[in-house]
Amino acid sequence: MSTDLKLGKKHATMQHLEQSTTLAKPAMDTEPERVLTVLGTENQDPDEKQRVSFHSWMILALVAPAANAYAIATPLGATTGQRIWIVQAGGVPAVATGPIMAKIADIYGRRWIIVLSYGLFVVGAIVSMTAKSVDIVIAGQVITGVAAGSAGLINAIASEVMPGVYRTWAQGALNIAAACTAVIGLIGMGAACNANPVDGWRWVFRVMLMFAALLLIGFGALYHPPPRTITHGSFMSKVKTLDWVGYILLLGGTIPLLMGFAWSSDPTYGWHNAHSYGCVVAGFVSLVACLLWEWKGTSTGFLDHRLFHNGRNFPLCMFLIAVEGSLFYLVNNIYAAEVVAVWGQPGNLATTARITPFYLAGILACPLSAMYVTKYKDAKWPTAFAFLCFAIAFLGFALSGQNAGMATAFNAVGGIGCGMAIVLVVVLVQYSTPPLLIGVATALLISVRSLGGTVGYAIAEAIYSSKTNTQIPEAIIKATAPLGFNPRFLGPLIGFLMSGQGLEAVQGATPQILGAASAALKHTEVEGYKIVWFAFLPGGILAVLCCVLFENPRSRMNWTVDAPLNTRDLNVPTPLADSDSVTEKV
Repeated sequence: MSTDLKLGKKHATMQHLEQSTTLAKPAMDTEPERVLTVLGTENQDPDEKQRVSFHSWMILALVAPAANAYAIATPLGATTGQRIWIVQAGGVPAVATGPIMAKIADIYGRRWIIVLSYGLFVVGAIVSMTAKSVDIVIAGQVITGVAAGSAGLINAIASEVMPGVYRTWAQGALNIAAACTAVIGLIGMGAACNANPVDGWRWVFRVMLMFAALLLIGFGALYHPPPRTITHGSFMSKVKTLDWVGYILLLGGTIPLLMGFAWSSDPTYGWHNAHSYGCVVAGFVSLVACLLWEWKGTSTGFLDHRLFHNGRNFPLCMFLIAVEGSLFYLVNNIYAAEVVAVWGQPGNLATTARITPFYLAGILACPLSAMYVTKYKDAKWPTAFAFLCFAIAFLGFALSGQNAGMATAFNAVGGIGCGMAIVLVVVLVQYSTPPLLIGVATALLISVRSLGGTVGYAIAEAIYSSKTNTQIPEAIIKATAPLGFNPRFLGPLIGFLMSGQGLEAVQGATPQILGAASAALKHTEVEGYKIVWFAFLPGGILAVLCCVLFENPRSRMNWTVDAPLNTRDLNVPTPLADSDSVTEKV
Protein backbone atom coordinates (compact mmCIF):
# COMPACT_ATOMS: atom_id res chain seq x y z
CA MET A 1 0.00 0.00 0.00
CA SER A 2 1.49 3.39 -0.95
CA THR A 3 2.47 5.95 1.68
CA ASP A 4 0.02 8.55 0.33
CA LEU A 5 -2.83 6.07 0.43
CA LYS A 6 -1.94 5.06 3.99
CA LEU A 7 -1.84 8.70 5.07
CA GLY A 8 -5.18 9.30 3.41
CA LYS A 9 -6.71 6.35 5.19
CA LYS A 10 -5.18 7.48 8.48
CA HIS A 11 -6.64 10.98 8.00
CA ALA A 12 -10.07 9.50 7.24
CA THR A 13 -9.86 7.28 10.30
CA MET A 14 -8.90 10.24 12.49
CA GLN A 15 -11.83 12.22 11.12
CA HIS A 16 -14.21 9.34 11.90
CA LEU A 17 -12.86 9.06 15.44
CA GLU A 18 -13.09 12.79 16.02
CA GLN A 19 -16.70 12.78 14.82
CA SER A 20 -17.51 9.80 17.02
CA THR A 21 -16.03 11.32 20.18
CA THR A 22 -16.85 15.02 19.80
CA LEU A 23 -19.55 16.12 22.21
CA ALA A 24 -21.61 19.27 22.41
CA LYS A 25 -21.19 21.15 25.67
CA PRO A 26 -23.09 19.14 28.29
CA ALA A 27 -25.90 20.67 30.29
CA MET A 28 -23.98 20.06 33.52
CA ASP A 29 -20.31 20.35 32.50
CA THR A 30 -18.68 19.09 35.72
CA GLU A 31 -16.93 16.05 34.26
CA PRO A 32 -13.14 15.70 34.50
CA GLU A 33 -11.22 15.73 31.25
CA ARG A 34 -10.11 12.34 29.96
CA VAL A 35 -7.43 11.71 27.39
CA LEU A 36 -7.41 8.56 25.27
CA THR A 37 -4.12 6.78 25.92
CA VAL A 38 -4.61 3.36 24.39
CA LEU A 39 -3.97 2.99 20.68
CA GLY A 40 -7.55 2.10 19.95
CA THR A 41 -8.56 3.40 16.54
CA GLU A 42 -6.67 6.59 15.82
CA ASN A 43 -3.54 5.11 14.19
CA GLN A 44 -4.79 1.79 12.83
CA ASP A 45 -5.11 1.03 9.15
CA PRO A 46 -8.57 -0.58 8.87
CA ASP A 47 -7.49 -2.55 5.81
CA GLU A 48 -4.28 -3.97 7.29
CA LYS A 49 -4.77 -7.42 8.79
CA GLN A 50 -3.92 -7.56 12.49
CA ARG A 51 -2.63 -10.54 14.44
CA VAL A 52 -5.05 -11.62 17.18
CA SER A 53 -2.95 -12.32 20.26
CA PHE A 54 -3.24 -15.48 22.33
CA HIS A 55 -4.21 -13.23 25.25
CA SER A 56 -7.24 -11.98 23.30
CA TRP A 57 -8.33 -15.54 22.50
CA MET A 58 -8.02 -16.42 26.19
CA ILE A 59 -10.25 -13.50 27.16
CA LEU A 60 -12.82 -14.59 24.56
CA ALA A 61 -12.69 -18.12 26.00
CA LEU A 62 -13.43 -16.66 29.44
CA VAL A 63 -16.20 -14.40 28.18
CA ALA A 64 -18.10 -17.14 26.34
CA PRO A 65 -19.24 -19.21 29.35
CA ALA A 66 -19.61 -16.02 31.39
CA ALA A 67 -22.38 -14.83 29.09
CA ASN A 68 -24.95 -17.23 30.52
CA ALA A 69 -23.45 -18.75 33.66
CA TYR A 70 -26.04 -17.01 35.83
CA ALA A 71 -29.16 -17.70 33.76
CA ILE A 72 -30.38 -21.03 35.24
CA ALA A 73 -33.09 -21.09 37.92
CA THR A 74 -35.46 -23.81 39.09
CA PRO A 75 -38.26 -24.24 41.65
CA LEU A 76 -37.81 -25.32 45.27
CA GLY A 77 -41.18 -26.91 46.02
CA ALA A 78 -42.63 -23.43 45.75
CA THR A 79 -46.02 -21.99 45.00
CA THR A 80 -46.68 -20.69 41.49
CA GLY A 81 -46.03 -17.15 42.69
CA GLN A 82 -42.75 -18.12 44.32
CA ARG A 83 -41.62 -19.96 41.19
CA ILE A 84 -42.18 -16.78 39.21
CA TRP A 85 -40.07 -14.77 41.65
CA ILE A 86 -37.18 -17.24 41.57
CA VAL A 87 -36.71 -16.17 37.94
CA GLN A 88 -37.83 -12.54 38.19
CA ALA A 89 -35.67 -11.81 41.26
CA GLY A 90 -32.61 -12.33 39.08
CA GLY A 91 -33.94 -10.38 36.10
CA VAL A 92 -35.25 -7.21 37.73
CA PRO A 93 -31.93 -6.03 39.28
CA ALA A 94 -30.00 -6.89 36.11
CA VAL A 95 -32.11 -4.52 33.99
CA ALA A 96 -31.59 -1.67 36.44
CA THR A 97 -27.88 -2.14 37.17
CA GLY A 98 -26.67 -2.79 33.60
CA PRO A 99 -26.44 0.82 32.32
CA ILE A 100 -25.04 2.00 35.68
CA MET A 101 -22.25 -0.59 35.67
CA ALA A 102 -21.39 0.27 32.07
CA LYS A 103 -21.02 3.97 32.80
CA ILE A 104 -18.86 3.34 35.87
CA ALA A 105 -16.73 0.94 33.82
CA ASP A 106 -16.27 3.64 31.19
CA ILE A 107 -14.76 5.96 33.81
CA TYR A 108 -12.86 3.60 36.11
CA GLY A 109 -12.17 0.69 33.75
CA ARG A 110 -13.83 -2.65 33.09
CA ARG A 111 -11.64 -4.98 35.15
CA TRP A 112 -12.84 -4.31 38.68
CA ILE A 113 -16.50 -4.16 37.69
CA ILE A 114 -16.17 -7.63 36.12
CA VAL A 115 -14.19 -9.06 39.05
CA LEU A 116 -16.62 -7.67 41.64
CA SER A 117 -19.57 -8.97 39.61
CA TYR A 118 -18.26 -12.53 39.67
CA GLY A 119 -17.57 -12.17 43.37
CA LEU A 120 -21.28 -11.40 43.79
CA PHE A 121 -22.14 -14.41 41.59
CA VAL A 122 -20.18 -16.62 43.98
CA VAL A 123 -21.99 -15.18 47.00
CA GLY A 124 -25.40 -15.50 45.35
CA ALA A 125 -24.78 -19.11 44.33
CA ILE A 126 -23.70 -20.05 47.87
CA VAL A 127 -26.78 -18.38 49.38
CA SER A 128 -29.14 -20.15 46.97
CA MET A 129 -27.59 -23.62 47.06
CA THR A 130 -27.59 -23.71 50.89
CA ALA A 131 -31.11 -22.28 51.21
CA LYS A 132 -33.62 -23.92 53.50
CA SER A 133 -36.58 -21.95 52.16
CA VAL A 134 -37.77 -20.46 48.90
CA ASP A 135 -37.36 -16.93 50.25
CA ILE A 136 -33.62 -17.50 50.75
CA VAL A 137 -33.31 -18.80 47.18
CA ILE A 138 -35.01 -15.63 45.97
CA ALA A 139 -32.59 -13.55 48.07
CA GLY A 140 -29.67 -15.36 46.43
CA GLN A 141 -31.18 -14.64 43.02
CA VAL A 142 -31.38 -10.94 43.88
CA ILE A 143 -27.64 -10.93 44.61
CA THR A 144 -26.84 -12.68 41.32
CA GLY A 145 -29.26 -10.33 39.56
CA VAL A 146 -27.27 -7.31 40.71
CA ALA A 147 -24.11 -8.99 39.43
CA ALA A 148 -25.82 -9.85 36.14
CA GLY A 149 -25.82 -6.17 35.29
CA SER A 150 -22.33 -6.84 33.92
CA ALA A 151 -23.79 -8.91 31.06
CA GLY A 152 -23.58 -5.98 28.67
CA LEU A 153 -19.90 -5.49 29.53
CA ILE A 154 -19.24 -9.18 28.88
CA ASN A 155 -20.67 -8.82 25.37
CA ALA A 156 -18.72 -5.60 24.85
CA ILE A 157 -15.40 -7.11 25.95
CA ALA A 158 -15.76 -9.95 23.43
CA SER A 159 -16.06 -7.40 20.64
CA GLU A 160 -13.54 -4.84 21.90
CA VAL A 161 -10.53 -7.14 22.09
CA MET A 162 -11.03 -8.58 18.57
CA PRO A 163 -10.77 -6.90 15.15
CA GLY A 164 -14.08 -5.58 13.83
CA VAL A 165 -14.10 -8.17 11.06
CA TYR A 166 -14.33 -10.93 13.69
CA ARG A 167 -17.05 -9.27 15.76
CA THR A 168 -19.86 -11.55 14.55
CA TRP A 169 -17.72 -14.60 15.34
CA ALA A 170 -17.04 -13.27 18.84
CA GLN A 171 -20.72 -12.69 19.60
CA GLY A 172 -21.56 -16.03 18.00
CA ALA A 173 -19.14 -17.75 20.39
CA LEU A 174 -20.97 -16.17 23.33
CA ASN A 175 -24.33 -17.33 22.04
CA ILE A 176 -23.10 -20.86 21.35
CA ALA A 177 -21.77 -21.07 24.89
CA ALA A 178 -25.10 -19.80 26.22
CA ALA A 179 -27.04 -22.37 24.18
CA CYS A 180 -24.73 -25.19 25.30
CA THR A 181 -25.21 -24.08 28.91
CA ALA A 182 -28.98 -24.18 28.43
CA VAL A 183 -28.91 -27.68 26.92
CA ILE A 184 -26.65 -28.98 29.68
CA GLY A 185 -28.87 -27.30 32.24
CA LEU A 186 -32.08 -28.75 30.81
CA ILE A 187 -30.79 -32.31 30.54
CA GLY A 188 -28.50 -32.28 33.56
CA MET A 189 -30.97 -30.65 35.92
CA GLY A 190 -33.75 -32.94 34.71
CA ALA A 191 -31.60 -35.97 35.49
CA ALA A 192 -30.54 -34.52 38.87
CA CYS A 193 -34.13 -33.83 39.90
CA ASN A 194 -35.21 -37.30 38.79
CA ALA A 195 -32.40 -38.89 40.82
CA ASN A 196 -33.02 -36.71 43.88
CA PRO A 197 -36.43 -34.99 43.84
CA VAL A 198 -35.75 -33.31 47.20
CA ASP A 199 -32.29 -31.76 46.72
CA GLY A 200 -31.50 -32.27 43.03
CA TRP A 201 -32.33 -28.63 42.32
CA ARG A 202 -29.29 -27.55 44.36
CA TRP A 203 -27.04 -28.65 41.50
CA VAL A 204 -28.27 -25.63 39.55
CA PHE A 205 -26.49 -23.35 41.98
CA ARG A 206 -23.54 -25.69 42.57
CA VAL A 207 -22.79 -25.55 38.86
CA MET A 208 -23.27 -21.77 38.96
CA LEU A 209 -20.80 -21.57 41.85
CA MET A 210 -18.18 -23.60 39.97
CA PHE A 211 -18.54 -21.44 36.85
CA ALA A 212 -18.48 -18.19 38.81
CA ALA A 213 -15.44 -19.18 40.87
CA LEU A 214 -13.45 -20.22 37.79
CA LEU A 215 -14.40 -17.04 35.94
CA LEU A 216 -13.56 -14.90 38.96
CA ILE A 217 -10.07 -16.42 39.05
CA GLY A 218 -9.71 -16.26 35.25
CA PHE A 219 -10.66 -12.60 34.87
CA GLY A 220 -8.64 -11.66 37.95
CA ALA A 221 -5.54 -13.32 36.52
CA LEU A 222 -5.83 -12.64 32.78
CA TYR A 223 -7.91 -9.51 32.21
CA HIS A 224 -5.65 -6.48 32.71
CA PRO A 225 -6.66 -4.05 29.96
CA PRO A 226 -4.84 -0.72 29.78
CA PRO A 227 -7.10 2.28 30.47
CA ARG A 228 -8.56 3.67 27.28
CA THR A 229 -8.56 7.12 28.83
CA ILE A 230 -6.87 8.92 31.71
CA THR A 231 -9.20 10.79 34.04
CA HIS A 232 -7.81 13.95 35.66
CA GLY A 233 -9.44 14.97 38.91
CA SER A 234 -10.04 13.95 42.52
CA PHE A 235 -12.09 10.95 43.56
CA MET A 236 -15.05 13.17 44.45
CA SER A 237 -14.89 14.94 41.09
CA LYS A 238 -15.03 11.53 39.43
CA VAL A 239 -18.00 10.53 41.57
CA LYS A 240 -19.79 13.74 40.58
CA THR A 241 -19.45 12.86 36.90
CA LEU A 242 -21.83 9.95 37.36
CA ASP A 243 -25.40 10.61 36.26
CA TRP A 244 -26.96 10.24 39.71
CA VAL A 245 -30.26 11.85 38.74
CA GLY A 246 -30.58 9.48 35.80
CA TYR A 247 -29.61 6.46 37.91
CA ILE A 248 -32.18 7.26 40.60
CA LEU A 249 -34.93 7.76 38.03
CA LEU A 250 -33.86 4.59 36.19
CA LEU A 251 -33.93 2.49 39.36
CA GLY A 252 -37.19 4.14 40.44
CA GLY A 253 -38.72 3.24 37.09
CA THR A 254 -37.45 -0.19 36.12
CA ILE A 255 -37.69 -1.88 39.52
CA PRO A 256 -41.38 -1.09 40.27
CA LEU A 257 -42.35 -1.56 36.61
CA LEU A 258 -40.81 -5.03 36.42
CA MET A 259 -42.07 -5.98 39.87
CA GLY A 260 -45.57 -4.92 38.86
CA PHE A 261 -45.48 -7.06 35.73
CA ALA A 262 -44.08 -9.96 37.75
CA TRP A 263 -46.86 -9.63 40.33
CA SER A 264 -49.41 -9.59 37.51
CA SER A 265 -48.13 -13.06 36.53
CA ASP A 266 -48.55 -14.26 40.12
CA PRO A 267 -52.00 -15.90 40.51
CA THR A 268 -52.08 -14.69 44.12
CA TYR A 269 -52.25 -11.09 42.86
CA GLY A 270 -53.04 -10.72 39.15
CA TRP A 271 -53.82 -7.44 37.42
CA HIS A 272 -56.67 -6.56 39.78
CA ASN A 273 -54.34 -6.12 42.77
CA ALA A 274 -52.72 -2.78 43.62
CA HIS A 275 -49.34 -4.54 43.86
CA SER A 276 -49.50 -4.98 40.10
CA TYR A 277 -51.08 -1.89 38.58
CA GLY A 278 -49.74 0.50 41.24
CA CYS A 279 -46.14 -0.53 40.61
CA VAL A 280 -46.57 -0.44 36.84
CA VAL A 281 -48.02 3.09 36.90
CA ALA A 282 -45.34 4.38 39.29
CA GLY A 283 -42.57 2.75 37.28
CA PHE A 284 -43.89 4.08 33.99
CA VAL A 285 -44.07 7.65 35.33
CA SER A 286 -40.51 7.43 36.67
CA LEU A 287 -39.20 6.03 33.38
CA VAL A 288 -40.83 8.87 31.44
CA ALA A 289 -39.17 11.34 33.81
CA CYS A 290 -35.87 9.48 33.31
CA LEU A 291 -36.12 9.78 29.52
CA LEU A 292 -36.94 13.48 29.77
CA TRP A 293 -33.92 14.02 32.01
CA GLU A 294 -31.59 12.10 29.67
CA TRP A 295 -32.97 14.10 26.73
CA LYS A 296 -33.07 17.65 28.15
CA GLY A 297 -31.27 17.52 31.49
CA THR A 298 -27.92 16.09 30.39
CA SER A 299 -26.15 15.05 27.22
CA THR A 300 -23.58 12.76 28.86
CA GLY A 301 -25.75 10.57 31.07
CA PHE A 302 -26.06 6.81 30.77
CA LEU A 303 -28.18 7.42 27.65
CA ASP A 304 -25.36 9.31 25.95
CA HIS A 305 -26.53 11.54 23.09
CA ARG A 306 -23.63 10.43 20.90
CA LEU A 307 -25.28 7.01 20.64
CA PHE A 308 -27.81 8.63 18.30
CA HIS A 309 -25.35 10.58 16.14
CA ASN A 310 -24.59 7.79 13.67
CA GLY A 311 -27.98 7.37 12.04
CA ARG A 312 -31.10 5.38 12.86
CA ASN A 313 -29.47 2.00 13.58
CA PHE A 314 -29.17 2.50 17.36
CA PRO A 315 -32.87 3.23 18.06
CA LEU A 316 -33.87 0.50 15.60
CA CYS A 317 -31.67 -1.97 17.47
CA MET A 318 -33.29 -1.00 20.77
CA PHE A 319 -36.75 -1.68 19.37
CA LEU A 320 -35.71 -4.96 17.77
CA ILE A 321 -33.98 -6.27 20.89
CA ALA A 322 -37.12 -5.53 22.94
CA VAL A 323 -39.14 -7.57 20.43
CA GLU A 324 -36.53 -10.34 20.42
CA GLY A 325 -36.52 -10.38 24.22
CA SER A 326 -40.28 -10.82 24.41
CA LEU A 327 -40.25 -13.58 21.77
CA PHE A 328 -37.34 -15.34 23.50
CA TYR A 329 -39.04 -15.20 26.91
CA LEU A 330 -42.22 -16.64 25.41
CA VAL A 331 -40.40 -19.61 23.90
CA ASN A 332 -38.50 -20.22 27.14
CA ASN A 333 -41.51 -19.89 29.41
CA ILE A 334 -44.84 -20.18 27.56
CA TYR A 335 -43.74 -22.90 25.12
CA ALA A 336 -42.00 -24.79 27.93
CA ALA A 337 -45.19 -24.60 30.03
CA GLU A 338 -47.24 -25.83 27.06
CA VAL A 339 -44.87 -28.76 26.56
CA VAL A 340 -45.29 -29.82 30.18
CA ALA A 341 -49.06 -29.24 30.23
CA VAL A 342 -49.96 -30.88 26.93
CA TRP A 343 -47.27 -33.43 26.09
CA GLY A 344 -45.37 -34.48 29.22
CA GLN A 345 -44.50 -34.16 32.88
CA PRO A 346 -42.04 -31.79 34.61
CA GLY A 347 -38.49 -33.16 34.89
CA ASN A 348 -39.15 -35.95 32.40
CA LEU A 349 -36.27 -36.33 29.94
CA ALA A 350 -38.67 -36.99 27.05
CA THR A 351 -40.38 -33.69 27.84
CA THR A 352 -37.02 -31.91 28.03
CA ALA A 353 -36.13 -33.32 24.61
CA ARG A 354 -38.96 -31.28 23.09
CA ILE A 355 -37.41 -28.05 24.37
CA THR A 356 -33.75 -28.61 23.45
CA PRO A 357 -34.15 -28.28 19.61
CA PHE A 358 -34.52 -24.53 20.14
CA TYR A 359 -30.99 -24.33 21.53
CA LEU A 360 -29.45 -26.94 19.25
CA ALA A 361 -30.71 -25.07 16.18
CA GLY A 362 -29.31 -21.85 17.62
CA ILE A 363 -25.89 -23.47 18.01
CA LEU A 364 -25.96 -24.34 14.30
CA ALA A 365 -27.26 -20.94 13.20
CA CYS A 366 -24.55 -18.88 14.94
CA PRO A 367 -21.52 -19.96 12.88
CA LEU A 368 -23.51 -19.94 9.64
CA SER A 369 -24.64 -16.36 10.19
CA ALA A 370 -21.11 -15.34 11.22
CA MET A 371 -19.68 -16.84 8.02
CA TYR A 372 -22.21 -14.96 5.88
CA VAL A 373 -21.77 -11.60 7.61
CA THR A 374 -17.97 -11.83 7.53
CA LYS A 375 -17.85 -12.78 3.84
CA TYR A 376 -20.50 -10.44 2.44
CA LYS A 377 -20.35 -7.64 5.08
CA ASP A 378 -24.12 -7.75 5.31
CA ALA A 379 -25.86 -7.83 8.69
CA LYS A 380 -29.14 -6.30 7.53
CA TRP A 381 -30.84 -9.12 5.63
CA PRO A 382 -29.73 -11.96 7.92
CA THR A 383 -31.37 -10.03 10.77
CA ALA A 384 -34.61 -9.79 8.79
CA PHE A 385 -34.40 -13.54 8.10
CA ALA A 386 -33.90 -14.21 11.82
CA PHE A 387 -37.10 -12.41 12.80
CA LEU A 388 -38.92 -14.09 9.91
CA CYS A 389 -37.96 -17.44 11.47
CA PHE A 390 -39.38 -16.23 14.79
CA ALA A 391 -42.65 -15.26 13.10
CA ILE A 392 -42.88 -18.62 11.30
CA ALA A 393 -42.24 -20.44 14.58
CA PHE A 394 -45.02 -18.57 16.38
CA LEU A 395 -47.42 -19.29 13.53
CA GLY A 396 -46.44 -22.96 13.74
CA PHE A 397 -46.96 -23.04 17.52
CA ALA A 398 -50.43 -21.58 17.09
CA LEU A 399 -51.42 -24.14 14.45
CA SER A 400 -49.81 -27.19 16.08
CA GLY A 401 -52.65 -27.92 18.48
CA GLN A 402 -51.82 -31.18 20.25
CA ASN A 403 -49.42 -32.30 17.50
CA ALA A 404 -46.19 -32.62 19.50
CA GLY A 405 -43.98 -33.39 16.49
CA MET A 406 -45.14 -30.31 14.59
CA ALA A 407 -44.57 -28.04 17.60
CA THR A 408 -41.09 -29.49 18.16
CA ALA A 409 -40.14 -28.82 14.53
CA PHE A 410 -41.26 -25.20 14.75
CA ASN A 411 -39.38 -24.90 18.03
CA ALA A 412 -36.20 -25.60 16.05
CA VAL A 413 -37.18 -22.90 13.52
CA GLY A 414 -37.54 -20.46 16.40
CA GLY A 415 -34.09 -21.50 17.61
CA ILE A 416 -32.60 -20.53 14.24
CA GLY A 417 -34.22 -17.12 14.56
CA CYS A 418 -33.04 -16.59 18.12
CA GLY A 419 -29.51 -17.82 17.45
CA MET A 420 -29.13 -15.32 14.64
CA ALA A 421 -31.14 -12.39 16.03
CA ILE A 422 -29.36 -11.92 19.36
CA VAL A 423 -25.93 -12.09 17.69
CA LEU A 424 -26.77 -9.79 14.79
CA VAL A 425 -28.62 -7.11 16.75
CA VAL A 426 -25.75 -6.89 19.26
CA VAL A 427 -23.26 -6.66 16.39
CA LEU A 428 -25.33 -4.01 14.61
CA VAL A 429 -25.55 -1.79 17.67
CA GLN A 430 -21.80 -2.14 18.27
CA TYR A 431 -20.95 -1.35 14.66
CA SER A 432 -23.25 1.70 14.81
CA THR A 433 -21.78 3.07 18.05
CA PRO A 434 -18.66 5.22 18.61
CA PRO A 435 -15.85 2.90 19.79
CA LEU A 436 -15.66 4.54 23.21
CA LEU A 437 -19.34 3.86 23.89
CA ILE A 438 -19.62 0.19 22.95
CA GLY A 439 -19.89 -0.85 26.61
CA VAL A 440 -22.69 1.60 27.39
CA ALA A 441 -24.56 0.77 24.18
CA THR A 442 -24.33 -2.99 24.74
CA ALA A 443 -25.41 -2.70 28.37
CA LEU A 444 -28.44 -0.65 27.35
CA LEU A 445 -29.23 -3.24 24.69
CA ILE A 446 -29.13 -6.15 27.16
CA SER A 447 -31.25 -4.21 29.68
CA VAL A 448 -33.85 -3.35 27.04
CA ARG A 449 -33.91 -7.02 26.01
CA SER A 450 -34.65 -8.10 29.58
CA LEU A 451 -37.25 -5.35 29.92
CA GLY A 452 -38.97 -6.42 26.71
CA GLY A 453 -38.89 -10.05 27.80
CA THR A 454 -40.32 -9.39 31.24
CA VAL A 455 -43.11 -7.17 29.92
CA GLY A 456 -43.90 -9.55 27.06
CA TYR A 457 -44.02 -12.55 29.38
CA ALA A 458 -46.38 -10.74 31.77
CA ILE A 459 -48.68 -9.78 28.90
CA ALA A 460 -48.67 -13.36 27.61
CA GLU A 461 -49.51 -14.71 31.08
CA ALA A 462 -52.35 -12.20 31.38
CA ILE A 463 -53.77 -13.23 27.99
CA TYR A 464 -53.51 -16.93 28.82
CA SER A 465 -55.06 -16.53 32.28
CA SER A 466 -57.96 -14.47 30.95
CA LYS A 467 -58.77 -17.22 28.46
CA THR A 468 -58.38 -20.23 30.76
CA ASN A 469 -59.20 -19.28 34.37
CA THR A 470 -62.94 -19.73 33.81
CA GLN A 471 -62.91 -21.92 30.70
CA ILE A 472 -60.94 -24.80 32.26
CA PRO A 473 -63.49 -25.48 35.05
CA GLU A 474 -66.38 -25.09 32.61
CA ALA A 475 -64.84 -27.48 30.09
CA ILE A 476 -64.06 -30.13 32.73
CA ILE A 477 -67.58 -29.96 34.21
CA LYS A 478 -69.08 -30.23 30.73
CA ALA A 479 -66.96 -33.33 29.98
CA THR A 480 -67.38 -35.14 33.33
CA ALA A 481 -70.93 -34.32 34.46
CA PRO A 482 -72.56 -36.78 31.99
CA LEU A 483 -70.28 -39.49 33.47
CA GLY A 484 -71.67 -38.90 36.98
CA PHE A 485 -68.89 -36.77 38.45
CA ASN A 486 -69.82 -34.61 41.46
CA PRO A 487 -68.92 -30.93 40.74
CA ARG A 488 -68.12 -30.40 44.47
CA PHE A 489 -64.81 -32.17 43.87
CA LEU A 490 -63.87 -30.09 40.83
CA GLY A 491 -61.08 -28.22 42.69
CA PRO A 492 -59.23 -31.36 43.84
CA LEU A 493 -59.69 -32.87 40.36
CA ILE A 494 -58.08 -29.87 38.65
CA GLY A 495 -55.30 -29.90 41.25
CA PHE A 496 -54.58 -33.57 40.52
CA LEU A 497 -54.56 -32.99 36.74
CA MET A 498 -52.13 -30.08 37.13
CA SER A 499 -49.72 -31.66 39.62
CA GLY A 500 -50.25 -35.42 39.42
CA GLN A 501 -50.80 -35.50 43.19
CA GLY A 502 -53.86 -35.65 45.47
CA LEU A 503 -55.95 -38.27 43.67
CA GLU A 504 -57.26 -39.59 47.01
CA ALA A 505 -59.13 -36.31 47.54
CA VAL A 506 -61.09 -36.71 44.29
CA GLN A 507 -64.09 -38.86 45.20
CA GLY A 508 -65.68 -40.85 42.40
CA ALA A 509 -62.74 -40.39 40.04
CA THR A 510 -63.10 -43.33 37.66
CA PRO A 511 -60.65 -43.90 34.79
CA GLN A 512 -63.33 -42.68 32.37
CA ILE A 513 -63.85 -39.47 34.34
CA LEU A 514 -60.11 -38.84 34.64
CA GLY A 515 -59.63 -39.42 30.91
CA ALA A 516 -62.47 -37.09 29.96
CA ALA A 517 -61.27 -34.40 32.38
CA SER A 518 -57.68 -34.64 31.11
CA ALA A 519 -58.80 -34.34 27.48
CA ALA A 520 -60.95 -31.30 28.28
CA LEU A 521 -58.11 -29.66 30.20
CA LYS A 522 -55.59 -30.16 27.41
CA HIS A 523 -57.99 -28.91 24.74
CA THR A 524 -58.73 -25.74 26.72
CA GLU A 525 -55.05 -25.11 27.43
CA VAL A 526 -54.13 -25.57 23.77
CA GLU A 527 -56.75 -23.00 22.77
CA GLY A 528 -55.41 -20.56 25.37
CA TYR A 529 -51.83 -20.96 24.14
CA LYS A 530 -53.03 -20.58 20.56
CA ILE A 531 -54.39 -17.11 21.31
CA VAL A 532 -51.08 -16.13 22.95
CA TRP A 533 -49.04 -17.18 19.91
CA PHE A 534 -51.33 -15.33 17.51
CA ALA A 535 -51.23 -12.23 19.76
CA PHE A 536 -47.42 -11.98 19.51
CA LEU A 537 -47.14 -12.97 15.84
CA PRO A 538 -47.49 -9.34 14.60
CA GLY A 539 -44.45 -8.39 16.69
CA GLY A 540 -42.26 -10.75 14.68
CA ILE A 541 -43.69 -9.48 11.39
CA LEU A 542 -43.18 -5.84 12.41
CA ALA A 543 -39.57 -6.62 13.34
CA VAL A 544 -38.95 -8.02 9.85
CA LEU A 545 -40.28 -4.81 8.29
CA CYS A 546 -38.13 -2.65 10.59
CA CYS A 547 -35.00 -4.51 9.47
CA VAL A 548 -35.50 -3.02 6.00
CA LEU A 549 -34.67 0.40 7.50
CA PHE A 550 -31.21 -0.67 8.68
CA GLU A 551 -28.08 0.86 7.18
CA ASN A 552 -25.40 -1.80 6.69
CA PRO A 553 -22.32 -0.67 8.70
CA ARG A 554 -19.82 -2.11 6.21
CA SER A 555 -17.19 0.54 6.98
CA ARG A 556 -16.78 -0.80 10.55
CA MET A 557 -16.30 -4.43 9.41
CA ASN A 558 -12.53 -4.03 9.18
CA TRP A 559 -9.31 -4.89 11.06
CA THR A 560 -9.56 -2.11 13.63
CA VAL A 561 -9.37 -3.25 17.27
CA ASP A 562 -11.41 -0.90 19.45
CA ALA A 563 -9.80 -1.81 22.80
CA PRO A 564 -6.55 -3.76 22.35
CA LEU A 565 -5.33 -5.59 25.43
CA ASN A 566 -1.78 -4.58 24.57
CA THR A 567 -0.70 -1.96 22.05
CA ARG A 568 2.29 -4.13 21.15
CA ASP A 569 -0.16 -6.60 19.58
CA LEU A 570 -0.98 -4.01 16.92
CA ASN A 571 1.13 -3.08 13.94
CA VAL A 572 0.64 0.67 14.37
CA PRO A 573 2.94 3.61 15.07
CA THR A 574 2.96 5.17 18.53
CA PRO A 575 1.49 8.69 18.87
CA LEU A 576 4.18 11.37 18.97
CA ALA A 577 2.55 13.26 21.82
CA ASP A 578 -0.52 13.35 24.01
CA SER A 579 -2.06 15.80 21.55
CA ASP A 580 -2.35 12.92 19.08
CA SER A 581 -4.82 11.26 21.44
CA VAL A 582 -8.44 12.16 21.76
CA THR A 583 -9.85 14.25 24.58
CA GLU A 584 -12.97 12.60 25.89
CA LYS A 585 -15.72 13.83 28.19
CA VAL A 586 -17.99 11.43 30.08
